[in-house]
Amino acid sequence: MKQNIKMIRMDKILEQLASVLASVYGWLLMLLTAMFTFIQPEKWSFVVVGGAIMADLTWGIIASIKKKRFLLSSAFKETFKKIAIYSFSLIGVFAIEKIVHADGSFIAVKTVALLASVCELWSMSASMLIVKPNMPFLRIFRGQLKGEIASKVSKNVNINEILKDDENNQ
Repeated sequence: MKQNIKMIRMDKILEQLASVLASVYGWLLMLLTAMFTFIQPEKWSFVVVGGAIMADLTWGIIASIKKKRFLLSSAFKETFKKIAIYSFSLIGVFAIEKIVHADGSFIAVKTVALLASVCELWSMSASMLIVKPNMPFLRIFRGQLKGEIASKVSKNVNINEILKDDENNQ
């Protein structure tokens, strides 16, 4: 009797699973669940990089508004490219490291996440400097950030004049 009940329950489970997998949304949900389950041991590395990308996007939008420049869809395309590149890099390193040791410290994943986050911080710093050029912390990097600012504002603009104009207005 108990075996029949178990078989009936198993049939119901398989029936429900078949109905879920009968739609594209079901397959998508299953793939997302599998992905989150796979990266769960190092979720904070992924969260930090994702947060850095979103913060860079936010500061880029604020800098565009401050300069009264049109928000280009290319900026959003770049954000999607960053998400894809960083995700594939992190997942690739994570998969390789998981092959080497399943229950390890995942130092390579943490290193890649650190480097990706620092790159985003660098990009974000240029936008922050456009928004607030008198910030003492950001002034330290002013010389190094000129190229990054030029790529964000325009290639034909004198960065020193932009920052001087902003300093005079404040």
